[in-house]
Amino acid sequence: MTLAGFKRMTIRPRNADGSFMNQLVVIEGKRDKGATTTAEISGLSKTPTKVAGSDIEYYISRKGVGDVKSDFGVLDMPDNLSDLISGYKVSAAGITHIGNDTEPPYCAVLLESSDLQGDTALLGFYDGTFTRDKISLDTLDPAETFKPTADTYTYSSIASDADGETNGQYVGKYIGSKAETIEALKKEVLGEDYATVTDTAAGSQVQAPKVEG
Repeated sequence: MTLAGFKRMTIRPRNADGSFMNQLVVIEGKRDKGATTTAEISGLSKTPTKVAGSDIEYYISRKGVGDVKSDFGVLDMPDNLSDLISGYKVSAAGITHIGNDTEPPYCAVLLESSDLQGDTALLGFYDGTFTRDKISLDTLDPAETFKPTADTYTYSSIASDADGETNGQYVGKYIGSKAETIEALKKEVLGEDYATVTDTAAGSQVQAPKVEG
């Protein structure tokens, strides 16, 4: 599987009780609304462990996955959306606070790309949390043309606890052109009602996970 491009990332945060919030975070290159740059997914296979028996390497323990996580490069994500998925507190005055009680909400994530034949490629993560380890400031060189760089977010996945086929699964993947299968995976990852949910990347007011005062 060789993928060409990284068209869109859709994030749907969850409430504390595990239900989905009534909003989506969509990063798809709309002007001033953020754009995707890179995604690197790791931990999709477990480190094989050899088991000896009868003085030979008799068995390889290989079932399951490793530490499933994704490192994303995102250019110009709006602060309110970054604060939401990072679990930062926002005061009534609009001041963001980051501290000991910072707790990112669980989120589902859907990535959209294409394969070399032009078919749709979807990778969905059923549950996990985002972290942003640093915020960087760089001086401006008057002699150089300014080129913004992407911020890095890490998404740590956990297995789905939903009933049915997704139980115990981390990732849902589909590469192809069947519209009904594409729609089925989107609903499986983002919720049955995802198509009616507010797109916060379009500029609507974000539902903060916590509000002080």
